[in-house]
Amino acid sequence: MGRRGQISIDRIVALRSSVLPIYVIVRPEGVTTADEVSEDGNDFLTTRMFGDQIAFQSIRGDYLSAEGGEICTRRYCSNNERFTVEKQDTQYAFRSHCGRYLGVSDRPPYVTLAPTLGETEAFQLFSLMMCGVNVGQQLEMLDRQGCIMVDHLLDTEELEALRQHIQEGDHPRGHELRVRDLAHRSPGLASLAAHPLVMQLARRLLSPSLQLSEMESCRTDVDFVRKELEETTWHVVHPYSGAEFPGVVDPRINITVTWFLDKLDSDNSTWAFIKAPEAGKLPQLPQLSAPEELQAVAQNAQPLLAKAGSAWICIGPYWMSNNVGAASFWKDYDAQTRYKHLSGQKEQTFRALTDAQRGAPVREELCPTVLQATYVREHVATLCRAPPFEVLEALGEPGRHLAELMRP
Repeated sequence: MGRRGQISIDRIVALRSSVLPIYVIVRPEGVTTADEVSEDGNDFLTTRMFGDQIAFQSIRGDYLSAEGGEICTRRYCSNNERFTVEKQDTQYAFRSHCGRYLGVSDRPPYVTLAPTLGETEAFQLFSLMMCGVNVGQQLEMLDRQGCIMVDHLLDTEELEALRQHIQEGDHPRGHELRVRDLAHRSPGLASLAAHPLVMQLARRLLSPSLQLSEMESCRTDVDFVRKELEETTWHVVHPYSGAEFPGVVDPRINITVTWFLDKLDSDNSTWAFIKAPEAGKLPQLPQLSAPEELQAVAQNAQPLLAKAGSAWICIGPYWMSNNVGAASFWKDYDAQTRYKHLSGQKEQTFRALTDAQRGAPVREELCPTVLQATYVREHVATLCRAPPFEVLEALGEPGRHLAELMRP
């Protein structure tokens, strides 16, 4: 039981009979049973609680329904798709709006509605586990908090392979290097765009028909930020980044996943974030904010720190910056100069110092790389389009999964 006597059920479950070795499976063509659930987690059901009532929705968006006194599926959630939960020890029974109980049978129709509660109307609920985490718990935290950090999703070999496929040749030095439209560059990048844990969370929370808008890498030169930039800037991802005043009404039309190919710690991270505050009924966006508003919001930003191989997942608009601490080197230099002058120490000339700093080689340990994938709801225009069929086909199975996320 949860707080105040409410029944606590995981957000993603498999519905298994307590007496028969079968699971209830919700598919677009109807409701059936199976001896096992699929390994990809797609046979697990998303739960939505309404007090002591529960609704079961498949990852494809179909609700288990008792409309008309018969088991079926619907694309909406009304009274017929909500079942009253009756709990006994570790078993559950589900009473429909018409008063009949959800049950199973070993002969057609395999999923039934019974007038009374018997053995075949009792169920056990099993949580979805992937990548060493309870996916339902992650979904609950993402839904409630707006962002989560999941560690240890990529191992050392996977990280190295990803780095190899996003490397570029010579380029002018700046505070960042972005490489866009990466999803179809390699099977590894295609697999990352359709990562099973991300898909479970995004399709269940955002939309079963979501689309990949963009996948890009960002390599930040921390030394350049601290020595060459003059001020910190803030941005949001698509589609909020292209919104004109007054902005976007819907605060949940995208999910952004930031993959860390290198660790971000206090030494090498100039990244920071803050959830977009509300401005009336709209999320406040940095490109539509006055300078004093920017400063007020940025004061509450948190540094973005992460382990290599981790993923930071957020829903809706988040203000982000990879140049926090701009000009901090010279601010520290001014303080050190005053100290040395007062203490009588010999000081290098300012011109000599600036020439030395600009001529210094790039320090790779201060150039962390992240990969960022943004997914949007089905009605939102994407930044990238699907490559030719032959390109996706050459990627094998990862390419087929990627094709489901990209518009032709």
